[in-house]
Amino acid sequence: MKKTNITIDDIAKLLGVSKSTVSRALKNHPDISTKTITAVQELAKSLNYVPNFIASSLRSGKSRLIGLMIPQISYFFFPSVIKAIEMTIHRKGYNLMIMNSDDSYEREVENIEVLISNNVEGILASVARTTTNYDHFQRIKKMGIPMVFFDRVIEDFDADKVLVDDFEGSYRAVKHLIDLGKKRIAIFIGNRNLLISKNRLLGYKKALFEYKIMEDESLILSCESPEASELAMDELIHSGKLPDSIFAISDLTLSGIMKSLVKNKIKIPEQIAVIGFSEEPLSSMYNPSLSRIKPMGFEMGNIAADLLIERIELTEAHLYEPKTVYLGAELIPGASTLGEGKKKG
Repeated sequence: MKKTNITIDDIAKLLGVSKSTVSRALKNHPDISTKTITAVQELAKSLNYVPNFIASSLRSGKSRLIGLMIPQISYFFFPSVIKAIEMTIHRKGYNLMIMNSDDSYEREVENIEVLISNNVEGILASVARTTTNYDHFQRIKKMGIPMVFFDRVIEDFDADKVLVDDFEGSYRAVKHLIDLGKKRIAIFIGNRNLLISKNRLLGYKKALFEYKIMEDESLILSCESPEASELAMDELIHSGKLPDSIFAISDLTLSGIMKSLVKNKIKIPEQIAVIGFSEEPLSSMYNPSLSRIKPMGFEMGNIAADLLIERIELTEAHLYEPKTVYLGAELIPGASTLGEGKKKG
């Protein structure tokens, strides 16, 4: 049997009042008497009335809905970002629609269409690693929908961006290893076309250059999955040329590295020191606890959401100049480089 949707018009007819009175009563408008508010809300509840937010947003032009595009919901980094974004926009009276591209360009394009069709007022986006065509984001910009990129951003795209200082964070991580006497430092990066990978590789190279350590291309490994990083680490171990330290630019690559080291019974940090860009709680789950650069996921989500809402609520939105916000990359030493009993705290 077909479900019948109860409308404001139905409630108005049953109570003998206008539709505007019902609409305002449902929102507890101060101009409506308490008696009328109670009557409207009790009848609406008894009839299982559900507001049609899409129709309402089309009439008002305001959906109070923000779209969030992420490449992977399962990584430790993005849950921290999502939590901060949801808390921030809820506090400002908005709702969140989360879309997962699964690191697929095609899915990302489809998801953008879904967000547009749902009349979102703004979009927060972290780009899929397979995306090299940005026409779908250009369309958003032409439509005048505010947009803020975070973490994985488009290098030459004129829009607001929030990201951790990848270059400085990488430099600090490698300098930390060099200060401990390490010289054969392997770096595991992701997709080399991503700005995040480019900047973290540049930070690595700067530290080596400053300390007059020769670059070794065999120690620069591009791995886009835990399985790939595990295999690459296995090959390094079995080559007989084990590096004295590892720098992983993400939890994604780090998980495969640590699995390989444990599997091959490599002692950390006695045989090899390890540091990575890593969020809690993952970093504290390893044994020994991980030395890490804090990726600032929660802080990034909070700032990106605040910035987007600021753009949405500007009366002259076309007047603002896009800006890029860099978050400081904090080094948190742990036992994976310092050894037990020497870690921070």
